Amino acid sequence: MVNRQQIQEIPGALRMTLEKAHAEYGAVVRKVRWGDGPVNICGTGDCAALARAAGIPFEMFLGWPVVVHPVEVFQNYGLSLLQMRSVLMMISAAGEWPEAQELARNTLEHGGTTLALTNAPGSPLVKLADHVFAVRAEGDTQTPAVTVCMHAALNYLAFEALRVLKKHKPWWDVLAKDFDQLPEKLEWVFTQLTPVVRAVAAEVARLPRLSIVGGGFYHYPAWQAARRLRSLPGLQVSSVEVSEFLNEHAHFARRGNVVLFLSGSQSKMKKLVHRGAAQTRMNGARVLSLTDSNDQELVAGSDLGILVPSLFEMPASTLTLFMLEWLAMEVLYAAKP
Repeated sequence: MVNRQQIQEIPGALRMTLEKAHAEYGAVVRKVRWGDGPVNICGTGDCAALARAAGIPFEMFLGWPVVVHPVEVFQNYGLSLLQMRSVLMMISAAGEWPEAQELARNTLEHGGTTLALTNAPGSPLVKLADHVFAVRAEGDTQTPAVTVCMHAALNYLAFEALRVLKKHKPWWDVLAKDFDQLPEKLEWVFTQLTPVVRAVAAEVARLPRLSIVGGGFYHYPAWQAARRLRSLPGLQVSSVEVSEFLNEHAHFARRGNVVLFLSGSQSKMKKLVHRGAAQTRMNGARVLSLTDSNDQELVAGSDLGILVPSLFEMPASTLTLFMLEWLAMEVLYAAKP
């Protein structure tokens, strides 16, 4: 079971990860032969869902088409996409997945380039990769520090690729500052928001059902939080992407249901989140939220919420992931007899 010491160690692990990424990722990006085709991204094991999140920053920032599959799916159905100069990015915390190693060999045979984003620099996958983006966090793949650092490193990699490959724009400086301040923000919320997080955790621990809704950069944090909370007996928890929630789930949210919405004032999906929260309240269900204080519409429409500092959408989603790892831990503590 995750404990408070593990949560408290996350800001330090994140600081080290981002400092090393700042020093190394740009140089590695320059060495990659990016080619003309799509960037193929595959996640292994616990990182399959994280790989799905990778498409958003690469498509939004770089304007590249991205193909994302779990490694087993790509190995069986996507090999025809591998051409001379194809780029395949493997996301694997442990780097020991046999299917990932086989896919890396297939990429090499086709004349492509394999990139590895991993927390295991000595793993078999790293030995097969042409270029490596290292993450620095102690623990196994289930450890919250590894989860948060892998997420932050993935987003920072996309940002470094933007800075290396595209013409500079002023808003990049704001985003860079937000990344630089992210470990400090995690430390601040852990110090200042303990009573609030524990109050929300006590509420969640009493629930029979919970839906967690997030879109865009916030979809992966929603998925990971639901995954953590499923270990709690008696709580049925699901994660739903916000547009799917509006189209298929919102009308089922009735009195007695509780929905936790994830967003931020700088999220491009916040209007959809606001619509989902409003529909949920209109149907008589309770609305919980995790957002920042500038997201006034969601704050006003929530029965209970956690407010965090406002950041650019990418680092804000990592802050949200940290908060949810912490919240899930507190829920499990609160549910103890």
